[in-house]
Amino acid sequence: NTGTSVYVMCTHLSGGRFEDQYFVQQICDERRLQTETASDFFYGHAVPDANDVGILVGDFNATTEYTKDGPMHGYYKASIATSAGVQADVSAAGMQQDDQVEKLFKDYMVSPLLAIEGRGWTLAYDQARVGPTSRFGHLIDHMAMSRPLEIISAESVHVTNQKLGNKPEDTHLPLTDH
Repeated sequence: NTGTSVYVMCTHLSGGRFEDQYFVQQICDERRLQTETASDFFYGHAVPDANDVGILVGDFNATTEYTKDGPMHGYYKASIATSAGVQADVSAAGMQQDDQVEKLFKDYMVSPLLAIEGRGWTLAYDQARVGPTSRFGHLIDHMAMSRPLEIISAESVHVTNQKLGNKPEDTHLPLTDH
């Protein structure tokens, strides 16, 4: 045995304000498959020792849950449901009920995180621990681990400012939108 190996996979999953408008076209499957492919790489990339760890870290373009009063619902109502492209796709798909369309959006948004959970991976932190990583006030950048590890410290270094809530700047040099 040569010791524990750590496989770190950095990603930016599909989704975000441009791709989200195509969720009706079943990119829910794409987002789920992206996380499954990363975990498959870890399990299939050599013969992992029982102590090896896979870490998938990056922009997942989603919060861990979708609630009727949460940020993803507000985003759906304000930007996605009203999109001409979404409305055209909904019409082409023959969908009639708004709640049916929103459920499809919810499934699309949380699919990567459900795939991670389904593979038995856990998240290193939540929003209560590190705060928002998006300029819209929620956590969309995650670190998933193939097995639970003791997290000694987790903090967010601000590289963006909050867009909502009239809050003071977090940084004088914003480098990204999250």
